[in-house]
Amino acid sequence: MALDKKFLKYKLERIKNKRIFKDQDTETKIRIRKENAQVAEEEADAIHSYLTGEDEVDALDNKSFLENRLPGSLFLHPKLTTQGNQKMWTGEMNVRQVQTNPKTKKSKLSALLKKFRTVAKSNLDSAKSLIIFKRIFDSLNLVFSREEIKVDGNINAQGYKTVVDESEFEGISDEFQIADVDLDDSGNIIPTSYRRAVMIVKNGLIVEVRRIN
Repeated sequence: MALDKKFLKYKLERIKNKRIFKDQDTETKIRIRKENAQVAEEEADAIHSYLTGEDEVDALDNKSFLENRLPGSLFLHPKLTTQGNQKMWTGEMNVRQVQTNPKTKKSKLSALLKKFRTVAKSNLDSAKSLIIFKRIFDSLNLVFSREEIKVDGNINAQGYKTVVDESEFEGISDEFQIADVDLDDSGNIIPTSYRRAVMIVKNGLIVEVRRIN
């Protein structure tokens, strides 16, 4: 949830006004309320600047942002690729390098502000990337649990490893149920021709096909 600076000022001002002695004269109360409003606004601006990295006075003078920005984190990077005549978004997952030099952090912040001018605009750009990734994940329909991972899409990998009875295999090793039918001259399925079988795959190779019925 975004930090509302106006609401923060309202809460701080309310706390200060509760401390006004009720037995003071009206003129003094009005003067104290004006002072509380000014101080609350300054405090709200300072807190908002510290937590969000948006400083209207000096963008490079925010300790919270400089100390915590990009300390090393998992991130998603969108790429617009072309397949034939069709353009499509793809994503790359990687880890940002841990920044140990404070000058590096400050230079990265300077480059960020030079590109977007404010941290708020940088956050909007990141939000657009998340919208792209949401569409990708929605189309993949990735679902995982303790027992399995399901995905509506193709898996492209250099290789697979599976474990069967404590033995490790390179490639897919599993049993698959398959079915087959015969067709007549008109292309219709012959009802009595339906048959099932079990296909056994080890190390990515079909080693056996066993008829079930």
